[in-house]
Amino acid sequence: MKLYFGVKRLVCLVVLLIACHGVMAQINVSGIVVSEAGESLPGVNIIEEGTTNGVITDFDGKFQLAVNSKDAVLQFSFIGFESLEVPVSGKTKFEIVLKENLKELDEVVVTALGMKREKKTLGYSMQEVNTEDFSEVRSENIANMLQGKVAGVYISQSSSGTGGSTRVVMRGLNSLSGNNQPLWVVDGVPVDNSYTGSFNQWGGSDVATAASEINPDDIESISVLKGPNAAALYGSRAQNGAVVITTKKAKQGEAVQVQYNGNYNWTNLNEGYDFQWLYGQGNAGKFDLSSKDGWGPLMTGQTIENWRDSFYNREVGGYPMIAQDQRTNDFFRSGMNASNSLSIQGGGENLAARFAFTDSQIDGVTPDNSIDRKYFDLSTNFKYGRLKVETKGTYTRQETKNRVALGEYGLMQMFTKMPANIRLEDLQDNMTVDDIPMNWTGPSNEYLNPYNLITNKKSSVTKRDRITGVVNAAFELTDWLTIAGKTGMDYWQDHGSYYGLKSVSGTNPSRSVSEARLREVNSDIMLRINKRFSDFSLSSNLGGAIMNRKYNSLGGSSGTLVIYGFNNLSNGSSQTATEYETEKEIQSVFGNVQLGYKDYLFLDVTGRNDWSSTLPADNRSYFYPSVSLSGIVSEVVEMSEDIDFLKLRASWAQVGNDTDPYRLSQVYGFSKINGNLIYAALPNTQPFYNLKPEETTSWEGGLDFRMFKNRVGLDFTYYNSNTTNQILTLATPQSTGYTSKFINAGKISSKGLEVMLNLVPVQTKDWEWDLNLNWGTNTTECIELSDDVKTHVLGSMRIGQVVVKEGEKFGDIMSRAFDRDANGNILVDDNGLPISSADYVKVGNMLPDWTGAVTSKLSYKDLTLNILVDIRSGGDILSVTDALATQAGTSVRTVEGREKMVVDGVVASTGQPNKKEITSEKYWSYVGGPYGVGEAYMYDATYAKVREVSLGYNIPKSMLTKVSFLKAAKVSLVGRDLFYLVRHTPGTNPEGASNQQDWSQAFELNSLPSSYNIGFNVNLTF
Repeated sequence: MKLYFGVKRLVCLVVLLIACHGVMAQINVSGIVVSEAGESLPGVNIIEEGTTNGVITDFDGKFQLAVNSKDAVLQFSFIGFESLEVPVSGKTKFEIVLKENLKELDEVVVTALGMKREKKTLGYSMQEVNTEDFSEVRSENIANMLQGKVAGVYISQSSSGTGGSTRVVMRGLNSLSGNNQPLWVVDGVPVDNSYTGSFNQWGGSDVATAASEINPDDIESISVLKGPNAAALYGSRAQNGAVVITTKKAKQGEAVQVQYNGNYNWTNLNEGYDFQWLYGQGNAGKFDLSSKDGWGPLMTGQTIENWRDSFYNREVGGYPMIAQDQRTNDFFRSGMNASNSLSIQGGGENLAARFAFTDSQIDGVTPDNSIDRKYFDLSTNFKYGRLKVETKGTYTRQETKNRVALGEYGLMQMFTKMPANIRLEDLQDNMTVDDIPMNWTGPSNEYLNPYNLITNKKSSVTKRDRITGVVNAAFELTDWLTIAGKTGMDYWQDHGSYYGLKSVSGTNPSRSVSEARLREVNSDIMLRINKRFSDFSLSSNLGGAIMNRKYNSLGGSSGTLVIYGFNNLSNGSSQTATEYETEKEIQSVFGNVQLGYKDYLFLDVTGRNDWSSTLPADNRSYFYPSVSLSGIVSEVVEMSEDIDFLKLRASWAQVGNDTDPYRLSQVYGFSKINGNLIYAALPNTQPFYNLKPEETTSWEGGLDFRMFKNRVGLDFTYYNSNTTNQILTLATPQSTGYTSKFINAGKISSKGLEVMLNLVPVQTKDWEWDLNLNWGTNTTECIELSDDVKTHVLGSMRIGQVVVKEGEKFGDIMSRAFDRDANGNILVDDNGLPISSADYVKVGNMLPDWTGAVTSKLSYKDLTLNILVDIRSGGDILSVTDALATQAGTSVRTVEGREKMVVDGVVASTGQPNKKEITSEKYWSYVGGPYGVGEAYMYDATYAKVREVSLGYNIPKSMLTKVSFLKAAKVSLVGRDLFYLVRHTPGTNPEGASNQQDWSQAFELNSLPSSYNIGFNVNLTF
């Protein structure tokens, strides 16, 4: 209470002093500072000449200052612009236009909590992404459009087709819990980006996270805050960095403007897996209709029996046994992505508004796989006197149909194991008169007809309604003190509907529906201080925040349908229902202080304390600080005229991470037995009563260098982080009553380098060539786990697993390998087959050695050519597709040795070179398959890919004069994911993980063939 009254007296005293200052001032001046392009400039330093009296422009570039005389002179200075002196001469209103200075930097960036900062003042690495071309070279997921554009950030899209997820990892994998994705923030409000896919080795589907629903047509800027140093103020959810998006808004005094953007592109398949097209169905070189393998005879056009006659009495007759090498291309279709966006914006003296509508229709290459997405967006900007209020609301309606089935019962599995002679025209006859599935194998629960996975007699549809909104208000108490508050909500509701096919034995299918809702509300209040004292500048934000998140789901299943074709829950033989809900809250206080000296030395200190509801009371509170220092050496040390800018920076930060709800106590789950008996059961995982938050401590250092009038630029960063108190799951004896328990253990070390090089090799009146290169390398190691655990399994398939071992690199791939002698020769048994290890051994590591990209922008007058090449070097991937195809005899690797072959190795029993003849069928049947020898299927995951190409033409205004209502027009030819320049996998996608989970990146399992997009874009401004 004493503290409260003390603070109150202090505030009153400050207000009184300000009031006295206003009385003594002779003249009050105000105005706005803009660039030559008319854009407002926040953070401009304004000083009354010969005094220490000064201010900094606010976020809208506006200022107010009381000067001592009508004859005073105002000095304006801002990094990247020429300094300017303006006499007051009795005036009170000013509109100041600053000219760009090519010898300085001109970047104002959006950082944590939506604060705009001059990039020169930052003591940590962050990168602003150029979003100019986002509306042109599009992808269905905004995360895909960041590929190759941010140094040290590895982005990979899954191979699961339309509606699949994308994985974003900044500066390595720091958490063993699998939570290594960055925080996504839109207009200062975090958005839910949790993964809800159901993929496993056997099947399921991959589901894009909510970041995919951000409209690229609505984006003004993207700031990538790498690691905890840049994102410390966002709290525990930004442990892995943050992607901060600012959307487009109208401005006061802006004339009404209408803009249309139309984007149309078509998707086609690249080459897929390397199948063999010489040998047909059968075994031992002979045709056998009952065989499910491709070890049959050489195909010469000989007539063979049709499976439809033998298994289903269709009486269609035999057919010639020839290669069906266009089978995959003929099954899939040409996909299309059509997007049309229309926006209108304008502003008066006090109020500005923008409304936008976007319709996006995406048809995947898999028949009947599509996304229908619509955006409605409204934002307003109100300014009256010292009060500023911004609002924004977005409604998204999305319907996703028939996501591609994955895993060993998925769509591509059916082609992987299909002999080369099986015809699509036969497979299209996929149902009996009673709607029982038909296939080339005859009735089978393992081998499915691919047309039965896309038939309209089954359906899987997910509809999502999403509302995001934010209200942001700020009131300037004085010209240097502002109070601001913000509240934002992210709400989505999913409705899922599914019904299937009859079984091969004729059993009716089932019907299921699901509902899921998530609502997250984030609110904060801040006191902002921007003040200048002679040579010093002070910028500070102090505040508090609260996050509340509620999730609930409801599901129902019919069991077997009684009446076939009546797809309703009430038609089920054994209806069941499930319900689940969670709630989580984090309360926080935070603050940051930046002290600048003569605009060349800047010290930043931040602190945040969170109280998380998911942690026990004793460990619920956790504090994390950060400190950074940056110095502009070129401002204090005399350098060559060729050097424009040199800055050194260093920072240190600490950030925590909590866990999911309900891990602290026993929570009962309820189920039914025999449709009417209810029972309750405790979880299989023992609660962790003393759970502690994860903690990451990170430091980094770097430099920013520009020369030759900004035609050469270099940004270099070295970082090092350590994450402790990892939250792991440990297996326990069943005698404890549980199968596992949570523990706090482990220390993960992550360090690396990031380099960005910007060049302008050509710059003339008509020509300009910008060349940007980024490069990053990361090494993540497990320093320690615990006394009881020395190896932690991240995930597994039948052929292998991904582990983290104490003292080893993160992400080792474990599988069976060939036994070898001291000289590295493969050991062979007396039957001529290679001997493999009984236990798993390390066969590779899934993490790349480095990633990088080269971006070229070549402009001639109004014509611009952009090319982006995305590169990954090193790392391994295990192709399960290859293992399954070689065992089935459908791989090109199985062609050699069909008559005879000899395994190159040494006979284990004699030590002599192996001379025993076998066949490739015998060899691959032993080495391949779902439990195969993983060493034989390891591939280098290196690739270089032409990620983006665009050729755009800005129609000159002289050509638009006859169309008075058209202000600007641009047309572009665009292409994305065009082709690989370098690839080492067997026709499969080296980026081809089935989902975004960390461990899945080590395996390629029946991935869809890679695809490319080509199309055009039209942008019109009225």
